Amino acid sequence: MTIRRRFFLQAGAGTLFASMMHGCVKAPQDRSVFNVDTTLLNQIKKRGYLLVATEDDYPPFEFLVNGKPIGFDHALLDRLKKVVPFEIRQEILPWQGILPGVAEGKYDVALTAAGITDERSKWLDFTMPIAESSIAYIKRKDDASIQSLRDLTGKTLGVQQGGVSLAAIPDLAATLKQHKGTLGQVRQYRGFAEAYQDLLNQRVDAVLHNIVSLSVLVNEKPAIFELGERVSRKAYAAWAVKKGNQGLLDLLNHFLNNLRETGELEPLQAKWLKITFENLPTQPLLPGDRSIQ
Repeated sequence: MTIRRRFFLQAGAGTLFASMMHGCVKAPQDRSVFNVDTTLLNQIKKRGYLLVATEDDYPPFEFLVNGKPIGFDHALLDRLKKVVPFEIRQEILPWQGILPGVAEGKYDVALTAAGITDERSKWLDFTMPIAESSIAYIKRKDDASIQSLRDLTGKTLGVQQGGVSLAAIPDLAATLKQHKGTLGQVRQYRGFAEAYQDLLNQRVDAVLHNIVSLSVLVNEKPAIFELGERVSRKAYAAWAVKKGNQGLLDLLNHFLNNLRETGELEPLQAKWLKITFENLPTQPLLPGDRSIQ
């Protein structure tokens, strides 16, 4: 199974999901009685805890600072631990081992911003999205020649070699063609640091990357870079569980939906992602807002 890069303890008391499922477990004194699906409880009891996997180096979603895990997904995990009546343990590892580990049953949840793709949906089940993973562009702040997506016609663009930014080029070319424009030169880079440097040095006119990473960069350097529009179909990032683990999927979806309804999700997005997504779908969707079959 080949996994490409993204195109993203103990629980306390809680009654968040009191009416969501069947079965019942009595929590310790510092926790509330909590109704949870019996099948899910039995699954967790086999291991003794719920095991989630997070990445070690994917800011702003998950990363380490002085050995401490922080980021958007860690903030969500902290809240999840407070509302479930069982122990949650976390394992931090490189991206390449997360999704295969969940598919094989080594981990219960890929609690990471995994892009929802056609291939992955065949062997994983995804929660409702936690963010977009759409591809957008940035330009130099002082470049007045680019004011909209149409202005990318004929421009030199920087993308990551073999990455999803390169895969977005056909969508951009089609959009430019609709407006009687043409795709310019596309330069491929091993990493985005080099692409950003070339943007500053005017060797490229814009760099394509996922919208969250670009939002964070623009927030850090607002006098230098400016965020442009999306250049491809909308795509989404979500958590993942093993195919068919409906009880756990329902639990996570109820948790995430509650964060939306109580207004807690958007402030966390603003803090960590430097962008908010007000109208995320309530079900996992493939790129282009396609339903998973």
